[in-house]
Amino acid sequence: MSIFTSIKKKATLIAATKQIKKARKETDKNKADALYKSAYEGFEFILSDNEMLADALYQWGFGLLHQAKLAQDQQAIDLYEEAISKYTFCLIVEPFCLGAALESGVAYMDIARLTAVSAGDDLYKRAKKCFDRAGEIQKGSGEYNLACLHSIKGNQAACLASLRTARDFAHLPDDSDILNDPDMQNTVKTAEFIAFMAEIEQEKAAIEKAEAEKKQAKAEAKLRAGGASNIGNNSVEKTESTPAVNAEMKKTESEADAKPAKDDNKDASS
Repeated sequence: MSIFTSIKKKATLIAATKQIKKARKETDKNKADALYKSAYEGFEFILSDNEMLADALYQWGFGLLHQAKLAQDQQAIDLYEEAISKYTFCLIVEPFCLGAALESGVAYMDIARLTAVSAGDDLYKRAKKCFDRAGEIQKGSGEYNLACLHSIKGNQAACLASLRTARDFAHLPDDSDILNDPDMQNTVKTAEFIAFMAEIEQEKAAIEKAEAEKKQAKAEAKLRAGGASNIGNNSVEKTESTPAVNAEMKKTESEADAKPAKDDNKDASS
């Protein structure tokens, strides 16, 4: 953090603190709310742009989330709620932390499952807000989780639409994870879902075939290039050896021509 930023944040903290003090004395509710809101924005600015703090909060929440999965009943709920609080704080510091947004929604859904609330409960509404926020951070990232919410509510059309979007943006889990997901059990046996999974298998087979053909074509091209290189090298070697061979041939021919001439001269002199 630069000195200028540090001074600016200190000034913002002083101003926000004064706004809180003023809001407490304000008798007009609307004016008090405006002061509180302005102060909160100041606090948010002070906490922003601190990667180490955001990472610590996220990892803390991540640990609590997975600890909660090992716990039971109220202890698990308490751990999930504490994880959510860490993720919430993390998102204040780093508004684009995808993991914090997604995992907050997961924690809400796990609490809803533990407490066996109805599909219309506020916990599911809070989870949806988290997944929507994740989608704003990274397109398609919250779609599978939204599909789970739709499945819980029995909205198969919306569930399949979210599954397709998750697939299109490469955020769809493995087949086994989907089939074994407790939140998807209202959907996995429907004809529409079975057809969707068949589509995925066909797409995977087509991709694998295309990759295999590409790999084979690359190997064949490499083989052809190697063959052409060998032919070229042989041609060069042949070309390079030709002058020497010709010289030797000429030498031999000269010697052959010279020998009879000497014999003729000898005979003539005798």
